Amino acid sequence: MKLLRPRLLSFAADLFLWAYLLYSGFTLYYLEALWSPWRPEEKLVWPALSPWGWAVVVVGMVEAVLLTRSFGPSLGQRVLGVHLVGEGGRRPTFAQRLAYFGFSHLEILVLGAGVWLNPQNPWHERWAGLRLEPLPPLGSEARRPPWYRTAYGLTALLLIAATLAVGWRLTEVDLQKLVRFAPKSLRIWRGLTNPSFEYLFRPDPRIKLSFLDGLVQSLYMALLATVAGIVVAFPLSFAGARNIAARSPFGWLLYSLTRGFFNVFRAVESVFWASIFAIWVGFGPFAGSMALFIHTIAALGKLFSEQVEHIDPGPVEALTATGANLLQILRYAVVPQVIPQFLAFSLYRWDINLRMATVVALVGGGGIGQLLFEYKDDLQWNLVGGVIILFMVTVWIMDYVSGWVREKIV
Repeated sequence: MKLLRPRLLSFAADLFLWAYLLYSGFTLYYLEALWSPWRPEEKLVWPALSPWGWAVVVVGMVEAVLLTRSFGPSLGQRVLGVHLVGEGGRRPTFAQRLAYFGFSHLEILVLGAGVWLNPQNPWHERWAGLRLEPLPPLGSEARRPPWYRTAYGLTALLLIAATLAVGWRLTEVDLQKLVRFAPKSLRIWRGLTNPSFEYLFRPDPRIKLSFLDGLVQSLYMALLATVAGIVVAFPLSFAGARNIAARSPFGWLLYSLTRGFFNVFRAVESVFWASIFAIWVGFGPFAGSMALFIHTIAALGKLFSEQVEHIDPGPVEALTATGANLLQILRYAVVPQVIPQFLAFSLYRWDINLRMATVVALVGGGGIGQLLFEYKDDLQWNLVGGVIILFMVTVWIMDYVSGWVREKIV
């Protein structure tokens, strides 16, 4: 597999890249054509081709892959760190590259049998007098052409251009609207630049909260969610670290389940969790705190476990050699190495949770975000400006303090 990996993965990467470029081309064509089967509400364009049409598309993609690989290195080969060389490590000649391109078709026709049977020196490479070798270290190869004159460089530029073009069209960017309808936003900007602090200390009779009440709620929501998340994420991080947990079949199972938990719960945004807990326990800061707590466990657990995986293995090996058990290894060899990073991540997470506390208010999470969205819905932009300025000052102070603390402990 060590010999097969660069060939198979680089070929798969090149095939995916050319399929993506073809999809981008179809998408841009359908979006720009005067008549097409595309409908404005559709964002994923799937070409309506006959079976023969799809056969031509697949053959075209394979030909593009083989061309870039033969006269490359291709982008896939470059990413995997390999390239074609001749005898004695010499640069391949045009005739050798052309032969490699032709013989590669025979390899495709037999479903890569030569690669599977002899991954070190497949038929098509041997017949062309070439072989696939790791790229030399940067700067060690004399007279290497500039990247923009190579197959992988041109492919990368084409990939970036296609991605930006498709993204521009699918996100419906319209700079004319941005300029033409700018006067519509003047009322908002006038309100935001003339903030009102009418309810800074005095509760708003309608919402039953003052600005400071909402701010304090949000601060404590973020604090409690962070502290509780740390308490749960700390032990789970060792179960989610491969070098600690994955030492037996049961350890591999525990490691896989823990990392799966981190990935799944981290992928779901806090707003979704807040909507569940708002129905579960009712609207208010408790629902927001629970949402932030769940997301904090998964986010910090992943960061903590990755930090554990990158510790110096020396102390662990030394304690293992003395017959120390797992708890002793964790206490004396692992924890001292990761505590400074754990503290830094925890402070940063509190900073993140404070910002997220305003967002979860959108679905009933309470805190200062409740004031923000209530005033926004009522178009009271001067009060929105007051809330935003108060929150900005608080975040700035927290960012400065937490940055200073992180600098001291790391």
